[in-house]
Amino acid sequence: MSVTMARYKQPKKLETLALNRLGDWVAQQAEWQMIPIAMLSQRDINTAQSKLSHNIHSIRNYLDYNVPWMLQDLFANEAIRALTELLEKTKRSLGFRGCMGKFVSQMNVVVRMAEVLFTKNLTVVSIDTIPKMLRSVFYSKLYMLTGLVYLNLGSLSGGWKTADMEDAVIKSLKELHSLKYLIINYDCTDNILRCVVQNCKHLELLDVSSSKCITNDSIDIIAMIKKLKSVQLYRTFVSLGGFVNVLLYCKKIEDIGRCDEIGKVLEYIDSNYCEVTTFNLKTFVSRYATFNQLQLAVQMCPYIRSMTVFHTTLETDLMVLIGLKDLRELKLLSCDFYADQVKQVLQVKGCNLVNLHLEHVDQIDLNALMYISQMCPFLETLTLYNCTLIKHTSLYTKKLEIPPFRNLKKITCVSTCTDEQLFFILTNSLNVEFIHIGTAIQLTDDLVFKILDKNPLIYLKELRIMQSDFLTMTSIERIIQSCMSLEVLVELESWTLLTDNDREYVKNYVKINNYNVDTSPIRRYDS
Repeated sequence: MSVTMARYKQPKKLETLALNRLGDWVAQQAEWQMIPIAMLSQRDINTAQSKLSHNIHSIRNYLDYNVPWMLQDLFANEAIRALTELLEKTKRSLGFRGCMGKFVSQMNVVVRMAEVLFTKNLTVVSIDTIPKMLRSVFYSKLYMLTGLVYLNLGSLSGGWKTADMEDAVIKSLKELHSLKYLIINYDCTDNILRCVVQNCKHLELLDVSSSKCITNDSIDIIAMIKKLKSVQLYRTFVSLGGFVNVLLYCKKIEDIGRCDEIGKVLEYIDSNYCEVTTFNLKTFVSRYATFNQLQLAVQMCPYIRSMTVFHTTLETDLMVLIGLKDLRELKLLSCDFYADQVKQVLQVKGCNLVNLHLEHVDQIDLNALMYISQMCPFLETLTLYNCTLIKHTSLYTKKLEIPPFRNLKKITCVSTCTDEQLFFILTNSLNVEFIHIGTAIQLTDDLVFKILDKNPLIYLKELRIMQSDFLTMTSIERIIQSCMSLEVLVELESWTLLTDNDREYVKNYVKINNYNVDTSPIRRYDS
């Protein structure tokens, strides 16, 4: 789609319209059955439930036969949307003198209608994205989704009733033989892991973060998952010895998530297992690593592509990172750009990097930004988080040999910086698609106009300016007019100079001109 076409809302595809209407049809089936099922329940509740189950089974078979398998996940989203709307409508219909028994029966019909989605063709389920009213059906009927590839069970009981959840989870996992990605936080147990080993032969990713039942003994079970590439054990009771066994016995493991003791793990293996040479780890995340531990990481994990390291003064020399030949993503925390040789690291490895995240990094001035732009020509994501950006003392005067930030697609700046620094980044990022500006930066109408005069940001799709005491309607109008590909313009609620009437005007302005821009407030809370 061209930039000009992307500017305006396009007619929905026939496929989208059909799926949308089919979702409404499912909700309509539920609505039609509310009254007869409620009336039947008053006489014989068992017969009513049997009748409802029969109707759901018939609708499920009808949909399974008529909805193409490759559209099942999209259809499920539409059906859940429509059923959620019907739940809200039903809740609003309960008057002060309404019959509670009838109301409960009607709500039960809507909730159970979600069962029509339970076929072998559904491949993705993320419980966190499903409204709470419908989750119980998914928890109890997951075993029917035999084609699931991705399953995120969310927080389940939050660790409060792990034993109560265990049987239901095991019952489901016994049937999910196609599963590749499983996320089960807080409530994973060794019994669940044994079930995974026996039944989920294709599993590649396992996230059991915050599960207090997961200990070093659990690693012996996890090691039996032959195709496992990623395991997340953060905030479990797996200690140093457990992580040692993960590296030694999970032969295909590439990612163990955040492990602050990974340096000590490598030291232990180096001292006690001389025959071990290298591991396949591609992600290294630790907030505590000495120079010797980083050296071991480079030697023993030569395939690392993503490195997150917390710099400790006098203990860590960042120059050791230049030994990572496959490094693509670098996240540095708590260091100085010049004093801790960040510049020298980028000088050697910058051409490899596509993602650079600097957090609590000091000494960044305009020269440093110029160095980054020249040393990291293929950078696609740049994040400056809680950094101290300072005014330069003497400006880098040489002509820049490489056009700065031409490949940058995503910019996140949650740091204090000068107008000059922000101007340099944004005016040179000709192909940027996402910009997030934090509360520490106070943009003005004048600066916005200067930036857009030099770089109209025609490929920008999403703009988030978290807070502003100076931006006015003129900036919004100019942004919408200039940014031809803009789809999301949010956080306008935190622009203090805008009134409710101004925001309503923006909404109507977008609607009247048929612009493809969403300015609605972000939904922050679970329904």
